[in-house]
Amino acid sequence: MQTLVRHFASRSLVLAALVVLAACSATDDPATVSEDATIDSTGFPTPGSPEEAELIDSLAVPIVYSDFASRVIYFVMTDRYANGDPLNDSGYLTGQRKVTGFDPTDIGFFHGGDLKGLTGGCTDPKVGLQRLADLGFNGIWITPLVVQRTVQGDSAAYHGYWGVDFTTVDPRFGTEAELRAFVDCAHALDMKVYLDVVVNHTGDVNLLVGGSGFVEEPDPAYEAYVLPDERNLRKPAWLNDTANYHNRGDINWGGCSQACIEQGDFSGLDDLYTEKPEVVDGLAEVFGSWITRFKFDGFRIDTARHVDRDFYKRWVPQILNTAKTAGIDDFEIFGETWITEPISQSEYEREWGIPNHLDFPLYDAVARYAGGLIGGGPIMLRLDDDDYSRTDDGRAPTPGTFIGNHDIGRTAMVIKSQSGAEGDELLQRVNLGHSLLYLSRGAPIIYYGDEFGIIGTGGDKEARHDLFPTQVSSWQTQERVGSPPIGSASSFDLVGHPVGRHLRNLATLRREVPVLWNGATLPRTRDSGALAISRFDMKNRTEYLTLFNNSLDSVTLLVPTSTTNANFATIWGSVAAATTNTRGELEVVIPPLSASVLRADASFTVNKTAPIITVGPDDFSELWLLSAETSESPQEVSFIVDDGTGWRRVSVDDSWPYRGFLTSNALPQGGTIRIVAVSRFSDGTVLRSDIVDFKNER
Repeated sequence: MQTLVRHFASRSLVLAALVVLAACSATDDPATVSEDATIDSTGFPTPGSPEEAELIDSLAVPIVYSDFASRVIYFVMTDRYANGDPLNDSGYLTGQRKVTGFDPTDIGFFHGGDLKGLTGGCTDPKVGLQRLADLGFNGIWITPLVVQRTVQGDSAAYHGYWGVDFTTVDPRFGTEAELRAFVDCAHALDMKVYLDVVVNHTGDVNLLVGGSGFVEEPDPAYEAYVLPDERNLRKPAWLNDTANYHNRGDINWGGCSQACIEQGDFSGLDDLYTEKPEVVDGLAEVFGSWITRFKFDGFRIDTARHVDRDFYKRWVPQILNTAKTAGIDDFEIFGETWITEPISQSEYEREWGIPNHLDFPLYDAVARYAGGLIGGGPIMLRLDDDDYSRTDDGRAPTPGTFIGNHDIGRTAMVIKSQSGAEGDELLQRVNLGHSLLYLSRGAPIIYYGDEFGIIGTGGDKEARHDLFPTQVSSWQTQERVGSPPIGSASSFDLVGHPVGRHLRNLATLRREVPVLWNGATLPRTRDSGALAISRFDMKNRTEYLTLFNNSLDSVTLLVPTSTTNANFATIWGSVAAATTNTRGELEVVIPPLSASVLRADASFTVNKTAPIITVGPDDFSELWLLSAETSESPQEVSFIVDDGTGWRRVSVDDSWPYRGFLTSNALPQGGTIRIVAVSRFSDGTVLRSDIVDFKNER
């Protein structure tokens, strides 16, 4: 068996050792794998009956790549994009800015952007949604639109995260008719629309008597008081009942218990009592109505890890059922957990029931890689760790991937802060970072204005620039990548910006070569800042190579592949075509600060062997690790278990190392389950491992 060059981190070394142990255990003495787990053969290499074999094989269905994976998404803050109707800038209120919330000279107040400006006449190639379609975007994520608590402290709710009336559109953003026109325009341009929603909190209305620090003991919590003229401020009406909030005080960001994270007020915002069925059902009803009325295609969940851990198991099915009733079968829900450690983040999908997430772990690796601070090892490791996010629905991991956003700062700023690069080098590094997003699994998300080279000076308020002519003096003079400071002009006048051109070219490639979003991913090797990753078109048995280099010098890589004696032609980038030898190796020279894609002109090798399955504790989590040793041929391995209630698939993995995971409480101590691995090859062949009994002796 060909040995892949993968010894780039301690985790990979341990996994490799575990696979070797698994192979030995399966053939020599499978009785023990660890002190707290046992594996015993059932005594037969195939299931006990033809009917059982047929059932197991029927569960090993091909992996699914969702519609979301095919999307390239533009994330926009509505207030800062374009002002289509100046009459609504103050929300039809009069008085000082603390009343209206409007001050276009202050980065913390409303500036006038609205839905009419975002639609921009729809098909206008300069200021309409057509501009985004021409850049290759086929998805758009917009900040919350609900009616806001206008001003809190020294800032206004221009961002949309301080909702009080969840039933309709804030007048500063426009009307319900203008929202329908926006969604209809997007759909006509083949763009899916994802609405940002908040299920964790409302704007700050409750006043806590006696303090604001988090109370660890829930009983008694603080007494909540609402000013008389605000007792009916929130809608629907159940939101006005203070018993529907935890009222335990603010999250302590310096050190917080899990109860504090789930039940504390997020920077003073009133934390909803999401353990209550009436709160869950109320949130499902009010947000479901946005689907029914406006035909949104998905939700992004703000502050997703700050509700109780059972909330999504009750809320998500209601939302998906509403969407299906509205004729939206592929409704997408992705959450913001803001965790850069992938195993910890995966818990929210695997155990909490959040269907998908924003990929903060990959953001962290890509930002540092594009900035030149690290090599390709952390990216390879992050892609391997996708296995922790694989669940029983058989859907391939397809998170929303990004580098910059409204909280952490813009892409160019993030990369500049890592590298200190200026001028042409910074432009090349920004393009390299975007290349990694577009040429990798998941749905790339580009923050509005990044296509115009906006850099900014930080996150939060300093990353929320106007695209229309800004009245913020500091924004007028800030440097940009690929173009001079904007001054008093509009960013929409920067037609053909080099960052925008690169994004358009990447989107065209991704559309023409769908394996870049629906192909299996196998990290191959890295050295001196260069990185090689294989992508597999299983239907046509074709291998692609994506190649990256973050160094200032050319790097030569010897890359192992699954395709022998084949010419890998260049379909994008500047790496020259190369030919593999009889071992499937090819040598490529990757230019500095670049990305390329190669495609094999021959089918990859298919060497069909039945998998050998082993089970043991995972070294990096509290999970049980299911490992399948099989041939190096690209394949899909389903992990299927019977816990006494019938066979069910736990997960399916389409790239080496082939792994599945079970939670530590998947069965009680001393309980036994049967486990089998099933390999599905590109020609449709299905091969089963022996069935093993696994007894939990922890």
